[in-house]
Amino acid sequence: MSKLILNGRVSGLLAVVLLTVAACGGNGETVSASPSTAPPPSTRSPAPQMATREVTLEVNGKGKLYQPIAYFAGSDGTEPDATLPWKKTVTIELTGAEQKVGSLVFLIPGSIRDSNGMLKPPKCRILVDGKEVATNDGGKNMCKHTLK
Repeated sequence: MSKLILNGRVSGLLAVVLLTVAACGGNGETVSASPSTAPPPSTRSPAPQMATREVTLEVNGKGKLYQPIAYFAGSDGTEPDATLPWKKTVTIELTGAEQKVGSLVFLIPGSIRDSNGMLKPPKCRILVDGKEVATNDGGKNMCKHTLK
């Protein structure tokens, strides 16, 4: 019994063992712990795979722009001294959440002078995997698309 006492106190684990043996009558019966309570299998569905899209931004027309092109397609950028026609292609990886709710892609095409000397936006378009998804027809100043 002297080995069970440490500095005048019974160690916590040994105390539990002694109490368990005493509760069982100390007759040498084997006491087993309760079966393992493993957490239930996960009900979550596996994480969606990343999706890759090829996005092409285009500004059509001729000559030099008087205002820079601005865009966002995975990252933002500007083209301050672009000459038309202008084109940029990027590859964008979409997370599972972005595939559900989308990720905005936009293109502001800058300005060119029309035949009257007035500044106006040139024609722009956005293509995703080779298919046109947005233009600035109808007097819009930009092209935008929610990529999924």
